This record gives sequence, C-alpha cells and structure tokens, in this order.
Amino acid sequence: MKKKFSMKCLKPYLFLLPVLSLLIVFKYIPFVMAIEKSFFNWNGSTMNVFVGLQNYIEAFKDKMFLEGIRHAVIVMFVQVAITLTIPLLAAELLYAVKSHRAQYAVRTAFTFPMVVPGVVIILLWQWILNGDTGVLNNLLNSIGLESLAQPWLGSTKTALGSILAIGFPWIGMATLGGMQFLIYFGALQSIPKDLFEAAQLEGITVWKRFLKIDLPMISSQLKLMATLVVISSLQVFESIYILTKGGPGTSTMVPAVYMYEQGFTYGRMGYCSALGVILFLIILVLTFIMKKFVKESEVLE
Repeated sequence: MKKKFSMKCLKPYLFLLPVLSLLIVFKYIPFVMAIEKSFFNWNGSTMNVFVGLQNYIEAFKDKMFLEGIRHAVIVMFVQVAITLTIPLLAAELLYAVKSHRAQYAVRTAFTFPMVVPGVVIILLWQWILNGDTGVLNNLLNSIGLESLAQPWLGSTKTALGSILAIGFPWIGMATLGGMQFLIYFGALQSIPKDLFEAAQLEGITVWKRFLKIDLPMISSQLKLMATLVVISSLQVFESIYILTKGGPGTSTMVPAVYMYEQGFTYGRMGYCSALGVILFLIILVLTFIMKKFVKESEVLE
C-alpha cells in the first residue's frame, strides 16, 4: 500500500520532469553562470580574469546604462497606463454587447494580431513611420498637414514616442498581443451575475458598478497584467533594436540593447552579465512592490 501510494504521488512529478529539466538547462544554469561571470573580466572565450565588484561599480557610473534605465522606466509607465485602460475599456464595451455572435466576431478581430509574429508587426510599423515613403507622412501630406510630416524614427524628439505608438490602438501591444483584452474579458465573464442583478435592483449607475464591482473583482487580473508589462517593458529589445538600434544618438537606448552591444559587439560578456544582474534585481524589486501593495480581488463595500 505504501509503495502504491508513493508511486501515485510521484507520477505527477515524473510528467513535470522533462519541463523542469529544460528549465534547469536553459534557464537556471545560465542564470547562475551569469551571476558568476559578472565578477570577471570575461570576453566569452579566452579572457577570464576575476575583478570582483569592478563591473558593478562601472555600471553605476555608466551614463549610457543609466540613460537606458531612464528610457526603460518611461516605456514601463506608458505601457502600464495603456494596459490598465484601453484593453479594459474594450473588454467592458464588448461585455456590454448582448449578442454572443457579435461578441465572438469582435473578440476574434481583436485577438487576430496574436497569430502574427511580433517582428512582422514591428516591420509594418517601420514602414508606417518611415520618414521618406512612410504611410503616416504620405497621409499627412495628402490632407494638407505637410508641416507635421517628419522623420519619426530619425529625430531625437520623436523616436521614443514613435516606438511607444507601436500597437495603436493598443487593444493588445506588440509584446503581449491581445492577451490583456482576453484576460479582462474572461474575468468579467466569471463575475457572478447575481452581483449585477443586485446592483441593478439598487439602481446604481454603470460608472458606480464599474468602480464597486468590476474593478475589485478583476483586480487580480489587473495586477497580473501590470506585472507582466513591467517585466516585458524593462526588458524591451526587439522593437528598439529593429527600428533604431538605440538611436538616433542615445534617444531610444534601453538596457537590453546596451547589454547586447557590450556583450556581442565589444566582447565584454562579464560586464554584460553584471548589467543583466542589475536589471534582474530592479525587476525583482518592482515585482515585489506590486505583489505587496496591490490588493487581490474583493468586492468593495
């Protein structure tokens, strides 16, 4: 009996073993190696000299890296603001539609970008924002607003803002697809209908119902999306590397692009590892703060 019981308890972990093995080999071992190599002057092959905390000291004096963190924080705040507003508004509007067929059609249209590779979306926006033959500038010229046309990705004043515009109208950003909209809509569908019926009997307005019932009941999903966006925005790489490579100048430089340059262009893999560890600690602290201070789902009195 004990043997049968132990095998029954062990079976689920055996099914997880392949996944855990891949995580250990491709995630945890490289992570531990990165922490170790952050204390070395390492070029990825021949040079491997222990330098202690020198890489970390240099990182906190590196103006380019600090500038990259500032830009990443701007991206984070903008994307968190977008994620907690526009996809939620779209989910609320769709939830108010009574026809299930209409809901299905709109939901499919909103989530269709999820099947399109993110690189394709970024390249499409590169074509839209092109300074010479871009769709946006051609549109402005055709409606008599030539003065507004400019090299959107080639100007230090507009480059970062143009990158933040990717994914407009922001139902789902290029980094997360339509995930935010789908999770909000699913959370709204899971709210007990009795609450809405009681609110209707009480005669409360739509706005008050949204504040007193909808938001508290989906606060866990809001926190999840905000956490995912914080992590992805501080690690943003593909869109900036494809569109500007951190330029013009340093106007769109972010930590991930700077780490890539230091590691693969200049061969400073040890310094790159130190930058990665610092970025990991920043993300860890922000995630802990959000977990600590954002409340779980509950109905407000």
